[in-house]
Formats: sequence, structure tokens, C-alpha cells
Amino acid sequence: MRISEIATAAGTTPRAVRHYHRLGLLPEPVRPDNGYRDYGLAELARLMRIRWLADNGLPLGAVAAVFETEHGTSDTDDLRADLAALHDEISHRVAQLVRKKDGLGRMLAAVDAGRTLTALPAELAAALDAARERADDLERAALDRERDLLEIIAISGDTPDEMFSWFARAFSDPAARESYRRMLHGWERLSGRAVDQSGELIEQVAHELAAGLRAADFESLTASGSSGRASGPDLSLAAFVPDPAQRRAVLRAIELLTGADHRP
Repeated sequence: MRISEIATAAGTTPRAVRHYHRLGLLPEPVRPDNGYRDYGLAELARLMRIRWLADNGLPLGAVAAVFETEHGTSDTDDLRADLAALHDEISHRVAQLVRKKDGLGRMLAAVDAGRTLTALPAELAAALDAARERADDLERAALDRERDLLEIIAISGDTPDEMFSWFARAFSDPAARESYRRMLHGWERLSGRAVDQSGELIEQVAHELAAGLRAADFESLTASGSSGRASGPDLSLAAFVPDPAQRRAVLRAIELLTGADHRP
């Protein structure tokens, strides 16, 4: 067989065959007097084995190691370690592709339904959209910031689904939403105010926030997600709540929830 014939028989190209010659994977056959390479059954079997190994994920360097092991010039343990590492790498890439495929599926469903693309669960995104349509200007601006915060949380780490479900119920349930609305208006009034001049309002917002979280059994929700592996940056409270008075209200709510009341 000429080089074009063996390449066709193995499902590859003459260029690839020459490349395997240069790498030492496929020995060149002896040239007869006419100067043309004359390939036989042994070369075809070797070439097809190279293609089979490569098609199953082995880089050409690892293919060389397979042949070296077969000829006793390389350790079987080394070959096994290489194969295990390649298997783990491909498994990781497959998991990444499955995650991306699932994400793209959710995005397609959102676009087909006329929804904005978001990392938030569909139930919560819909509840926020509905709440925003009914909100006044002050509440609408706060809801937009709330959405940004929740999306940061959704993207940054392993947050339990129950937590997002609670927020969805809070935005959907009339009684819960009214309580949230009162807290939200107090929260907006805190923005830009000095902490030492806002004690009464801080206390009011903190109690409303703590009451809502306590009603949702928020401590159990956070505990259920505590064993998860965070996939994003470790964001501090100051990053989430840059306003000092608002941040003090959050810390005060945590004190009320945990019983760690250190006030005189």
C-alpha cells in the first residue's frame, strides 16, 4: 500500500501518517528500489491503533508511552497514572459541559418565556418583577438594589434553594410584602444618615428585619447551606451593605436573632 492508501484505510490523511513517522509512533517501512514506501498489514494495524488511542482521549505523548510499556521500556505504573489523570481531567470537563448545557437550557427557556436572563430561580425573578410593577418609586429603586444583591449571592456561592424560596414568598405574600415594604422604607431613610443620629430608626429597621427572618426560620436556612462549597469570592458585609447606618441595622438584626445583645 502507498501512503495515500494506508491513510484512507485508517481513516486519516497522508500528512498525519508523516507526522506519526516524525514522532516515532509509526516506523517507516523499508523503501523498495522504486523509492516509494510500501506499507503492509503490520503498519496498518499500528496506524489504526494510534488512531484508536487518540480517539479515546490519549494525547500523542501518551500514545508513545503505551507503545513503550508494551516493549518493556516504560513502567506500567507510570502509564496507569497518566491514564488516571487523563480520565479525571475529562470527567471534570464533562461535568463543566453538563453544567453549561443545563445553564443554557434555562436561558433558552427564559428567553422563550420573555423573561430577563438572570442567575435567580425563576420563581424569585417572577416575584420580583411582579413586586416592582406594584411598587412606588422609592420601593422600586430599593427592589432593584435587592435584586442586584440577591443575584450577587446566587452567583457567588452555594446558597440553599429554601432561602430564595423564602424571598419569593416575601415578595408574593401580601402580609409578608407589607412588612417587607415597611422595613424597606425605613431602610431607604437610613441611607446617608449618621449612625449616632439614627439610633431609633436603626432599631426599628433591625426589629422588622429580624422579625421577617425569624418568621422564615432563617437560621435553619443559613445552616442548611453552611456545608456547601462556595464557588465565588468571599464577600464581606461591607461589600453587600456599604452604607454605615444600614450596615448597623443588619448587625443589630443579627444581635436580635442570636441573642447577642451587647448594648448597655
